[in-house]
Amino acid sequence: MIYFTYAVRTTLAVAFLLYFPSITEAQVSIYANDLTVQPEETFSVDVTAQGFQNILACQFSVSWNSIAFEFKGAENLHPVFEDYPLDHFGFAQISQGKLGFSWIDFSLAGVSIQEDDILFSVRLKTLKDESAAYTFSFGGDPTAIEVADTAETVLDVEFFEGIITVDGISNIRNKNRPDLVQVNSSPNPFKEQTQVDINFLRPASAHITIHNLLGAMLYEESADFQSGLYTLKLSKDIFPQAGTYLLKVQSEDFLVTHKLIVI
Repeated sequence: MIYFTYAVRTTLAVAFLLYFPSITEAQVSIYANDLTVQPEETFSVDVTAQGFQNILACQFSVSWNSIAFEFKGAENLHPVFEDYPLDHFGFAQISQGKLGFSWIDFSLAGVSIQEDDILFSVRLKTLKDESAAYTFSFGGDPTAIEVADTAETVLDVEFFEGIITVDGISNIRNKNRPDLVQVNSSPNPFKEQTQVDINFLRPASAHITIHNLLGAMLYEESADFQSGLYTLKLSKDIFPQAGTYLLKVQSEDFLVTHKLIVI
């Protein structure tokens, strides 16, 4: 009954949104938070929004690595979606690590939420023991991406993936060592360029790399760094397209991963 109601809502949302004649530049941004988790840990990924104003209909899908994480439920649904809470979710492809979300305001009044409020959370359990980084992604499978407002406008939506880092078995001892190295960047997200500040609190022989989420390396350098601040200025030319990238600083004593977002 739950899936049937979700399927009906999704079908109605698609038909409803196709009726709208215009599409505008992105006005809504949807984010997943970054997390560091332990093997066997159960945790929640929060899906938050900015620019969610006077929204009449909203649907999209989230996905994760189903080999690394087990789905434990959807929770923390925002009060604006209070009618039939579970019926907003499609669970048919949970075994593949995919969850659909679909909502329509049948009153046609539209809803607004505070900036960075949680739309909903996805509860997962870590299945992997090895240290690794995984993405919590957005897309149109199994539920197509569609968002519209009360002005009968279909909105273009920006999505920002989350990174789930499993702090598990590794051949690098004491991986997270803020007493040895600290990494910050600004601006982030960025359009043209960003500055990455790597603060080595002790001398270190380190390897710096930047990868996309498929693992392709875009930048690397190795050196013996003295104590102090090392500045890395990165232009958009390094990055082939907008999206999420991972900068890593690694030595025999630590591995620090820092997310960069190009918009």
